[in-house]
Amino acid sequence: MPNNPIQYIANGEDFLSPPDPGKRFGEKDFFENQDAAFAAHRVKLLAEIDAIEAMIAVSPYGPATYIKVTLREEALAKSYRPNAALLTPDRFPCVGAGGIGELFFFLPLVQVPELLRRINDAEATVEVVVSRTGKSRRTTTRMRCEVGAIEAIEVLSPADKREFSASAAVQAFLDPHAFPGYHIELFEVPDLREVAADRWGRKELFESLFHLLLDLGPGARSFLLPPVGRTPMLEVQITRQAEPPALIDLRQIAVASADLPDTTPDVDPAVARHEDALNRIAAHPLIRRIDPPVQLSLEQKDARPAPQAFALPQPRTGNVYPRVGVIDTGLGPAFAPWVLGRFDHLKPNQHDPNHGSQVSGLILAGRSANGAAIAPESDGCQIYDLPLYPKLPFGFVYAGGFTDFLEEVEQGIREAKENHNVRIFNLSINSLGPVARRTYSPLAARLDAIADRHGVLIINSAGNLKKADARVPWQRRPVDVLAYFAARTEPDTICQPTESVRALSVGALNPPGAAQIAGAPARYSRRGPGLQVGIKPDLATFGGAGPMNVTEITGLVSTLSDGTAAHVSGTSMAAPLVTRALAEVDLRTGGQLAPRTLRALAVHHASMPEPLTQRGLRDLARQFAGYGRPPSASDMLETQDHQITLLFEATLPKGEPPRANAPPRNPILRFDFAWPSALVDTVSRACSGKVRMTLVYDPPLDPAFGAEFARVNLDGALKQRQPVPRKDGRPSFNDQLTMLGLPRGRRPLREKALIDYGLKWWPTKKYEANLSHNGVSAEWRLEVTSLTRAEAYYP
Repeated sequence: MPNNPIQYIANGEDFLSPPDPGKRFGEKDFFENQDAAFAAHRVKLLAEIDAIEAMIAVSPYGPATYIKVTLREEALAKSYRPNAALLTPDRFPCVGAGGIGELFFFLPLVQVPELLRRINDAEATVEVVVSRTGKSRRTTTRMRCEVGAIEAIEVLSPADKREFSASAAVQAFLDPHAFPGYHIELFEVPDLREVAADRWGRKELFESLFHLLLDLGPGARSFLLPPVGRTPMLEVQITRQAEPPALIDLRQIAVASADLPDTTPDVDPAVARHEDALNRIAAHPLIRRIDPPVQLSLEQKDARPAPQAFALPQPRTGNVYPRVGVIDTGLGPAFAPWVLGRFDHLKPNQHDPNHGSQVSGLILAGRSANGAAIAPESDGCQIYDLPLYPKLPFGFVYAGGFTDFLEEVEQGIREAKENHNVRIFNLSINSLGPVARRTYSPLAARLDAIADRHGVLIINSAGNLKKADARVPWQRRPVDVLAYFAARTEPDTICQPTESVRALSVGALNPPGAAQIAGAPARYSRRGPGLQVGIKPDLATFGGAGPMNVTEITGLVSTLSDGTAAHVSGTSMAAPLVTRALAEVDLRTGGQLAPRTLRALAVHHASMPEPLTQRGLRDLARQFAGYGRPPSASDMLETQDHQITLLFEATLPKGEPPRANAPPRNPILRFDFAWPSALVDTVSRACSGKVRMTLVYDPPLDPAFGAEFARVNLDGALKQRQPVPRKDGRPSFNDQLTMLGLPRGRRPLREKALIDYGLKWWPTKKYEANLSHNGVSAEWRLEVTSLTRAEAYYP
C-alpha cells in the first residue's frame, strides 16, 4: 500500500550554480567546398530581393512590406539565425515566425539597398589558414554563414494568408454556435501617437489598412482587439446592417459587453461580398493570417438511459471538499447543494444544462456510478457553475463576437478564484477548427493568458470526431492497427484550444466493461499533436466507448440534468475525471502548489495503457494518449516503500549576457546527491534502479512566432560522475537519462529531430532510465539548463 509521501523541495533557488565554462565555436559554412554553389545561391537571393523591391515600389499600401525568410533544415539551430550580420534588428526587425525555420521580418523600401549590399558582401570563396601547429581552419565570416543558412526570401501571397473559402465561411456563419466575424492576425501595429517622421512607412501601411476596412461597404464592422501576446488582432464582421462601415479601437480598454455594439450582427449571406472583402484584406502587407469563423462545439455524444439510478450524495457538515469550476452549459437543480456559486452572464432560459450536468456528475459522483477502477476519487466536490455555452445563437448573446465570449470566461474565472478560491477549471468545449501545424491559435493563447493572470489550471477536452467520421474500434493486433491508420484518409486532428501549454488536454479511452478493448483510444477521440512541436493531448483517461449499435453501452455512467442516469461518452467526459483528481491533489496540498506543479504531477505519474504499449504503436500512443493515463490523487502524492519521489520548485533567473561566438551563461539548477546505498554495488560502486523524471516549466509565450511560440527552452539531465575528469580538472558527469519520444538509433540528433521527437522548446518533458550496474560512482547530479530563442530575451 502506498505510504511513502512525496518529498517536496521548495527552496530550489538554493541549488542554483553558474554554468561550466562554455566553448567558443566558429561560423558554420553551409556551402563548405561548394563556392560555385554558394555564388549561385547568392545570385538567387539577390533576384528575390529585387523582385520584392519592384513590388513595393508599385504598392498602393505604403513603402514597406513583410518578408518570410525560410531557413534550410540544417540551419534550424538558434546559432545560425540570420540576425547578427544580415537581418539585424536595427534595420530589419523580426516580427514573428510561422513554421519551424520560417521567420518574418519588416522590410522598408529605404533599407532594400542595404540588404542587397550585405548579401553581396558575403565572400564567394573562403580562405583556409594553417596554424603554427599545422591545423587548418576555414575563415568563414558570419555574413557567409547567415546568407548560406537561408533557403528563400519571399512575401506571403494572399493565398498563403487564408486556408478556407468564402462559401465555407458563409456556411459556417449559419451555425448558431459560430461567432459572427473573421479573426485576423497582423504582423504589427505602429504606435499611432508617435509624432516622429515615419520614413520607414509603418504608419502609411496602417493608414492604408484603415481606409481599406472603411471601404468594405455598409454594415462592415472592424475591431482592433487587445493583442494576443504580441500579435495584433483584428475582427471583421460583414453584416447586412445599413450603418456606415466602422473601425473601433478596443486595444486600450478592458473589453466587456458594454463596450461593444449592442446590435446583433446579421451576417451578410452574399458569398461574393465575403470573397471580395477577404481578397482585399489578404492583399494588404500588414495582414499575416485570416482565420475562418470560430465555431464552438460540445460535440455531444448520444446519452443513453442507464438502468441503474444515479443518486447524487449530500454534503456532510464539517467535511472539506475539493473545489472545481465548470465552464459549460450549466447545472441541473439536483446539483444545488454542491454549488458554490453561479456566474450569471446567461439567464436560466438561455442555456441547456444537460451537457454541464453530465460533466459535473462525473466530477461529483463518478466513483459511486462507475467504480474506483474508472473514477478513483471519492464522491463529493463543490462546483462553481459557469454556464457560458448558450442554446441561443452566439450572435444574440455575444454581440461583440469571440472577444466578448472570452471576456466573460475570464470574468467568471476571476470571480470563482477571488470569491471561492477555485483554482481548477474544467472546460469541455472546443472549437471546430483543428489545431494548425504552424500557428498557435488565439483561443489557446488567450486561455494561457487567463491562466497566468489568475493562477489557475484549466483542463480541456481534446475534441471528438463527428459520428460519420469516427474510426472503427481499436484492433487487438498491432499490425491491424497500423494497417488501418496507414490507409485512413479522413482527418482527425485535435481541435483548438487543445494546444494550450498552460492547460492540460485530455483524450478518451474505452473504459473496462464496454464492448470495445479497454484502455484503447475511443473511436471518436481526436489525435495530436496538431502543432509542429510538442505532445498533445497531454493525457487520456476513460471517456466512454463509442457504441457501434444501439445495444452497446459506453461503459461510463453519469447523470442528465433531470437526475436520471445515462451512459455517456466523449472527451468531454474524460476531462472531468482528470479535473477531479487534480482538485483532490490541490485540496490535499492546501492549494500551495503552482498550477504547473499540478500539471507536472499528473504527467509524471501517468502511464500508457496496455493496448498502447504494444510493439510498433509508440507514435500512435503519443498521438492519442500523450504521456498516458494519470492515477489517483493518492498515487500522485504517495509512493510504495521501495520508491522515492523528489519534487523541486524553483525559478531560474537571468544570467550573464552572451559573449561573441559563445552561448549565454544563464544559471542552472544543480542538485548533487548520493545514489541510494541499497542500489549501489559495494565493490564496483555501480548503480542500479529505475528512474523517471519530469520537467514542467512556464516559458514566456509569444504567438507571433507560430510554432516557435515558446521563447525559452529548459532541459533536464541526471548525471553520474565519470572516472576521468574534464581537461580543466573539474569532475566530469554524463547524463544517464533518455527523453521519452526520441527516435532510437544514432546520436547526436539533428535539430529537427530534437524538435519533432525530443520536445526541444516544448515546456513538458519526460525522461527515464533503467539502470543495471551502471558506471563506477554513486555521486550523481540533477541539472536543469536553459536556452533562449535568438529573437527573445530571457525573463
